[in-house]
Amino acid sequence: MELSPKSLFIVDMACIRMNKSVYILVVLATLFTGMQLLTWDTADAGKKYPRIRADAGNDFKVLENQEVNLDGSGSKGGFKKFVDYEWELVRVNGVKLQNNNEPFAISNDDKSKASFMAPDVSGEVIYEFQLKVRDEVDREDDDVVKVHVMNQQVPVGPT
Repeated sequence: MELSPKSLFIVDMACIRMNKSVYILVVLATLFTGMQLLTWDTADAGKKYPRIRADAGNDFKVLENQEVNLDGSGSKGGFKKFVDYEWELVRVNGVKLQNNNEPFAISNDDKSKASFMAPDVSGEVIYEFQLKVRDEVDREDDDVVKVHVMNQQVPVGPT
C-alpha cells in the first residue's frame, strides 16, 4: 500500500500538532515547577509552611539549690513536628560562655522540657538559656529565657 502525497501531508500535520501539544505541556510543566521552587523561600512559603517559633517561656526568679524547670512546650511547629530541641546555657550575668563551659548540667537538654539544679550564689546571678528547635524540613528558630537565681538571703519578687 502506497501513500499519496496528500496522505503524507495529513500525517505530517497530525505529527506537528501532536508535537506542538507536547511542547506546550512541557513548557507549562516547567513554568509551574519553577514557580513552586521560587516560592519556597519567599513570603508565599510562609503560607504553605507556617513559620516555626521557638518559645523558651518567660523570664523568672528562683532560689539557689532548687530544681529549675525550663519549658519550651509553647514552641510552634506549623504543619511539621519538631525533630530536635536543644537547651544550652549561653550567658551568665550577660557574659557569653566560652567553649561550652557550663557550670552545671542540664537534664533532658534535648527535650521540650529540661531542668537543672540552681547552684549556690551570692546575691543574684542571671543565667540565660537558649532553646533551639528544628523541624522535619530543617527549619530552625531559637529563643532565650533568663533565670534569675537568688541567694536565700535576697528577697525574691516579680521580674
